[in-house]
Amino acid sequence: MKCEACRIWIIWGIVFSITIAGFFIAYLFVPPPPPKEVSIATGRVGGGYHTFALEYQKLLKQEGIELKITPTAGSIEVLNLLETGKVSVGFVQGGTAQNVSKEELSSLASVFYEPVWVFHRKEQPIIYLQELKGKRIAIGEKGSGTRPLALRLLEANDIKAENTTFVEVSSKEGAKQLIAGDIDAAFFVTSPMASLISELLENPEIELLSFKRHLAYSSRYNFLTSITIGEGLVSLENNIPDEDKILLAATASIVARNDTHPALVRLLLKQIVKTHKDGGILEKKNEFPSDHHVEIPMSVEASRYLEKGPSWVENVFPFWLASMVDRLKILLIPLLTLMIPLFKSAFPIYRWRIRSQIYRWYKTLREADLTMSCCDINQIETEIAKITELRDEIVRQVSVPLPYMGEFYTLRVHINLVLNRLEEQRKCLQP
Repeated sequence: MKCEACRIWIIWGIVFSITIAGFFIAYLFVPPPPPKEVSIATGRVGGGYHTFALEYQKLLKQEGIELKITPTAGSIEVLNLLETGKVSVGFVQGGTAQNVSKEELSSLASVFYEPVWVFHRKEQPIIYLQELKGKRIAIGEKGSGTRPLALRLLEANDIKAENTTFVEVSSKEGAKQLIAGDIDAAFFVTSPMASLISELLENPEIELLSFKRHLAYSSRYNFLTSITIGEGLVSLENNIPDEDKILLAATASIVARNDTHPALVRLLLKQIVKTHKDGGILEKKNEFPSDHHVEIPMSVEASRYLEKGPSWVENVFPFWLASMVDRLKILLIPLLTLMIPLFKSAFPIYRWRIRSQIYRWYKTLREADLTMSCCDINQIETEIAKITELRDEIVRQVSVPLPYMGEFYTLRVHINLVLNRLEEQRKCLQP
């Protein structure tokens, strides 16, 4: 039992070496940390999408994440940027993702309603969309979300480019041409608070179409719902509109690439909930964010977050620490199951190591004890010298931990016992 402290360190060194090796192997499977920057595509500067993105940007900055905002002409351009990987997240209007690959993108949540406004010249009364056939209609510019939605609604009423004049211009230009009488009707998908909506509603020569068959449209298209713009909702002072209007509404959704880091998805949703949970003019409190009315399938991570909310770790710790804990759980859980039995086994191994050494010395004593019946005095002298050397070695060099002192003293007693018997045998054999 020479240098028992060294043996203890060897045993614990083996345990720690196995643990460190386990950490290294498990770390190979730990996902990378979330990036410090994420990009989002919105509509035009000053629009609803861009305004909400600025709010997200402010909230994410508090968590140490920079949100880069990329303005676009609308949802079609946003989807193109998402599919090509130029942005990670974007606002997408319902009804615009018909031809999008669902394998690369997932919805994080629907966030608010976007009414579909169809204005027409009052001198040309219109009750149903099909009455727009053959007229001049502004359907939104290329790249916007208004254009594909307008085309889908018109096509459902057999209104096509072959029988009707489609004018592809921006919302601002469409409103201008409608007021000037250059076109007969115009589609807009925007907030009730947009200045051009108030301008058109106040114009005595312009009329807003109320969708009488709104249930038929919302049943056919799951991204559409019916909303009522109540009398005076836009302006109580000027009583705008002057009567209740039933409109169709698309839902604005936030869509992300499937390779977006899961921790960033959860952090984005945290800020989205903060921004939209109180609702707005058209949305009830806690109605959004939601997994309803999305055209692109929901992200599994987003659905889980919307259902269960943030984890305990995310509520207690800042984002960087919570994400680290979440990443390392794949490392800690298996290693804890490895370390506990390792540390438990270290003490039995140490006990076995000490006892095995004691048993080795007992083997020497047993061999000496078997020579008691020997009549060769030279052999007896040899055994006495061997046992004496063993006794001196143990007394001078061996250090035993306190829990094993009983066994150590028992060994010394037995050594002296065998040595005394050998000396008695030597005396008997001496002439």
